[in-house]
Amino acid sequence: MVFDGHTDILTDVLMKRLAGETQVLANRHLDRLKKGGIEGACAVLWVDPPYTERYEQYVHRTEQLLWATKAELAECQGAVMVHNLAEIEAAKAAGKFYLLLGAEGLSAIGGSTEKLDKLYDFGLRHAMLTWNEENDLASGAQGNPDHGVTATGKKILRHMEAKHMLIDVSHINEKSFWDVMDTVSCPVIASHSSARALGNHPRNLYDDQLRAIAESGGIVGVNAFYEFLSDDPAERNIDRLVEHISYMAEKIGVDHLALGFDFCEFLPDITTDTFSCGAAMVTEGLASCLDVPVLLEKIRAAGFSVDDIDKISYKNWHRVIGEVLG
Repeated sequence: MVFDGHTDILTDVLMKRLAGETQVLANRHLDRLKKGGIEGACAVLWVDPPYTERYEQYVHRTEQLLWATKAELAECQGAVMVHNLAEIEAAKAAGKFYLLLGAEGLSAIGGSTEKLDKLYDFGLRHAMLTWNEENDLASGAQGNPDHGVTATGKKILRHMEAKHMLIDVSHINEKSFWDVMDTVSCPVIASHSSARALGNHPRNLYDDQLRAIAESGGIVGVNAFYEFLSDDPAERNIDRLVEHISYMAEKIGVDHLALGFDFCEFLPDITTDTFSCGAAMVTEGLASCLDVPVLLEKIRAAGFSVDDIDKISYKNWHRVIGEVLG
């Protein structure tokens, strides 16, 4: 079975519910996730463009996501929100798909620990300081490279660590990354990033960043989004993703390697100057969760043992969740 360390499925739930649908998870997602062997995921509150342009829009969209998540889970019998490893095990025993709630950026809280606490009380157990933008807390992958985590951001990081939340560095820039590593002492994760050595994209991580995450006791979830796999469009395929997995395993070991697919084929096409997603934005051979069994077989053929694949597929995520969230 597989734990997907990053999915924007809640954004799809919101869009569909705003259009009048109900039971979006049951009607559109759970069956195909089961077919792909995905037993659970870190499902994030992701504010989609153009709602990222103004603070008021960002806050409103976040509130909509919370509304949609609460409404969906209240009526869905096949999925449940979890807060720790014990609840994951209980969900698995009950045969339910489990969602660990995360935030793909905290722009909506400004610099308020009180607003973060409200999200925590709702169920949030994971967060990145920023998405691609620069905000009150840090600079994202598309922000000013000379800017890092702010004093307010460091306050939020320490608050997250005290509340035993998962701290995710996938979307911040390099300076912010090192500021995070200098601020906290808990295991740090990169939920959906790949190797910069193989794909020179600002969302990927250099070797020293990979090693720093491993040394913290954290994990890196390899990202399957096509743009991150190679500078050469002809290499943006499932085999190139296996190369990322092999490369990262060599650099940091299988105990610190996981999966964070970042599938977005179920979302409507969104294209801006710096961002794109949708049905056309897929990796050849790995278009959706339905292709995950093929990926696992290719990982096995690349020389990974059954135990290695179990660690990469879900055990490493579960270990870190257990260590940080309890």
